[in-house]
Amino acid sequence: MNEAPQLAAVVLAGSSPRERDPLARHTQGRPKGLLPIAGRPMIAYVVEALAGSRYIQTVIVVGLPPEDCPPLSVPVIFLPGHGGLFQNAEAGIAHALILHPHLDGVVVSSADIPLLTPQIVNRFIEECLRTDHDVYYGVVERAVMERRFPASRRSYVHLREGAFAGGDIMLVRPAAIQTNRDLWQRLADARKSALSQARILGGIWPMLKLLVRRMTLAEAERRASRALNVRGRAVICKDPEVGMDVDKPFQLEIVRAELEERRHG
Repeated sequence: MNEAPQLAAVVLAGSSPRERDPLARHTQGRPKGLLPIAGRPMIAYVVEALAGSRYIQTVIVVGLPPEDCPPLSVPVIFLPGHGGLFQNAEAGIAHALILHPHLDGVVVSSADIPLLTPQIVNRFIEECLRTDHDVYYGVVERAVMERRFPASRRSYVHLREGAFAGGDIMLVRPAAIQTNRDLWQRLADARKSALSQARILGGIWPMLKLLVRRMTLAEAERRASRALNVRGRAVICKDPEVGMDVDKPFQLEIVRAELEERRHG
């Protein structure tokens, strides 16, 4: 693009860990994004990293009542939850387009990657927009992840090129979310299982190839693109912070130590 792209950001903040969830004792029934870390709610770090990007015009938080969130240092639009993960993303993107009808894309993020920074967001966007695709999904190579966060114990998808952890950030062209909505919904529901997603996208053969580590990253991109009727791209991120999400207590302690060090450093 010759001109700076116009983007909005949507933060998905509606989930509250259930009783059996490893973080339930910490969240006490409240949304995970409100977990206090280094004196601030976790979501504040995510929102301010996105708002600090040179490319992002507006930040929309979906699923968190504004009265539940302490004041932030940047303007934020709050939308109520619309059901599940996919519905919340869809509602956030639709609202972004009402505010900015000519958006080039929307960055969609979870509320639990608090090590994000504006510089990391900028690098992710710039890498995405080197190519012309509809959906860009951040992934992190295992070696990169474990070099930076050796105790993170992330889950990895094993492909022919190596093992990759999913990042909790993606960039979506506005029209892409409206294509094949039912399939998007099923993929969102299966987001914790790469095997389930492979089965949804192509049946038993892709699942078997994934099991025996014969599928390539390019093949995974092609299958997902064909099934969703979009042009998708996996973006290999050099910043492992996009994959350092907080799902378990020990991961909470990892990011807490990092943010305390930033705070006092």
